[in-house]
Amino acid sequence: MKPNDIDVIGAIGDSLTAANGAKASTIIGLLEECRGVAWSMGGEVNDITKSITLPNILRQFNPNLYGFSLGSGKASSADKAVFNLADPGDTSYDMYNQAVDMINRMKASTRIDFKGSWKVITFFIGGNDLCNSCKDVNKYSPAKYIDNIRLTLDYIKANLPRAFVNLVLTLDVTGIQDLSGITCRNMQKTLCNCALDDTFVPYLQSITKQYQKGVEDLVASGRYDTSDDFTVVLQPFMKLMKPPSKPNGAVDYSFFAPDCFHFSTKGHQAAALELFNSMLTPVGQKAEKWMNLDQDVKCPTMSAPYLFTNKNSV
Repeated sequence: MKPNDIDVIGAIGDSLTAANGAKASTIIGLLEECRGVAWSMGGEVNDITKSITLPNILRQFNPNLYGFSLGSGKASSADKAVFNLADPGDTSYDMYNQAVDMINRMKASTRIDFKGSWKVITFFIGGNDLCNSCKDVNKYSPAKYIDNIRLTLDYIKANLPRAFVNLVLTLDVTGIQDLSGITCRNMQKTLCNCALDDTFVPYLQSITKQYQKGVEDLVASGRYDTSDDFTVVLQPFMKLMKPPSKPNGAVDYSFFAPDCFHFSTKGHQAAALELFNSMLTPVGQKAEKWMNLDQDVKCPTMSAPYLFTNKNSV
């Protein structure tokens, strides 16, 4: 599949895909789901010089791309969210139902050719599982997490023809410890207190690696590479992610919303760049941490004009 082949875009996930607080200047603004600027699904400003998102990059190749989100709204607002079914607070346990709802919405749409269109789906989940793990170690164990990811991917494979799934590796939520300040800490305690519990952090970092390794093994197994019209590709650019820093080494808070947990609009733009560039990088050579905004958007080449998959990266 080449970038210009992509007609439809969709996503499932949590508040980072719903873009909670992306435009916020105060804590109250964190309640707003700014889907129109979300890294993997935003399309409210069709100008890549003003809003870098995966849909805006892809619209450089196919202006008729459909499915991206506009403005703000809940996942239930089909006219705003369109095919972005991400829901704040959701965990891996909710992904199967999100996938069902996303595919049903696609089937019901009169704007797309469900069977014939090539689709890119971005699947990013895990932060809330990790942030709840100290409350229920068994429920949020690596084994249960991998089972939920497998169940969801199996459903998508069986029900969504012509699809390229970006499975973005979950990040290490203990990184929020580097983002300090009274307001930050108060919000972080509400959103992810497990990552601030010094007695629990070593275990949390351990299961984060197990989450990541389990997903890597699942995708590498070849389970989703059995046909020519469907694949799942691991995008690992958040695997070793740390809060971006300024040239002087200080943390750059401009990439984050006022809660020091969610991404700001700038953070979403950086994530979009990482995602698209990862899609154009062979499996085995993909970056495992952010390069921030100091990089160009990659372009397909004459020798490799396509998105890289497990098969064509060999």
